[in-house]
Parts: sequence; C-alpha cells; structure tokens
Amino acid sequence: MTIHRALLLCIASFLACVLPACQSAPTAEERSADRSKIDAEREVVLQKLYAIYPDAKKQMDEAYGSAVFSGTNIFVIFGGGSGAKGVAIDKAGKKTYMSMSEASAGLGVGAKGFYIVCLFNNDLDYRNFTEKGWSFNARADAAAKGDGGGEAGNAANTSGVWKYYEITKDGVLLQAAVGVRKFWPEKYLND
Repeated sequence: MTIHRALLLCIASFLACVLPACQSAPTAEERSADRSKIDAEREVVLQKLYAIYPDAKKQMDEAYGSAVFSGTNIFVIFGGGSGAKGVAIDKAGKKTYMSMSEASAGLGVGAKGFYIVCLFNNDLDYRNFTEKGWSFNARADAAAKGDGGGEAGNAANTSGVWKYYEITKDGVLLQAAVGVRKFWPEKYLND
C-alpha cells in the first residue's frame, strides 16, 4: 500500500467518525424511532440466526449478555470500511444502543450487508465490550447473496466475546484484509 492510499484510508476513517458529530441533535421522537428500528432489527437478526444455527438459541439463553448489529461493508481494491448500528443487552435486560465502525486494508472489491451477533459469558467481558469495544481482526471473506440473504459465516477475533456470528444479509464481496473495529455506545440513543 502506498503512502497516498494509506493517507486516504486514514482520512476516510477520520471523516466517518467526525461527520456524524456535525449533525443537529435528534428530537426525542427521532431517538425513540431509531431505538424502535434497532430493536425490531435485532429480533429479525435473531430469528435468522436461530434458523441457520439452532444451537445459538441455547447459547443466547446461557449468555450473560448479547450484542446484535446490522451494517454494511464496502471494499475497493486496497481498503475498505464498515459501519453498523445495534444494541447490547445484559442478563438484567438493560439495553445499550451502540455503533460500530471498521477500517480495513488488504485486497478486495465489493459491498455487502451483514449482521453480527456477539454473546458474552460474564459481566467483565460484556462491560469491556460496551465501554471500550476495540477489536483487531484478520479476515478472508467471500460473499454473494441476493435479496433473500442467507448464511455466510465469518470469524473475527473480537476480544472477550464468548460466541461470535456474522451472517451476510446481501451483496457481493471478495476480500482478504486486516482491520480494526471500534464499537461504542451511541450517546444520543442512550440518554
């Protein structure tokens, strides 16, 4: 990767993090609608997960907490990125609405929609995820899904996660990359 491409990737990652802060504050109704949309998406994702991986229902029942995200990944030649929104819920039912952003470098081309489900088996790992949420990963990913979505699992090293599932929603993507993901609580949804 040339210095110019690396610089462009850094600038794009920076803008992806900064531009949302420039938006006007959402109203209470908009925040409520966003939370409702994320909650509804969570239920859809879990139904798809249980249909593909039946053991996941038992694992969900045993978990201390879970996090479910829906997002998009775009990769163009030497770099790419992802963004997602979701919700983490602990055993007591307390919700933390979150976002995820990822910057990747490697080889690839395409775009895909995806779902991520993370299960945690203790309070410390759950809190580290919802409060710190860094993940470094290396992946080789090939996905080609139509409107019906479907199963295309993908493993990433997400520290402290007991069980990790990634399901392709739609799109076409071929990539081999290393990247860094950041998960964080979405302040405007948690106030």
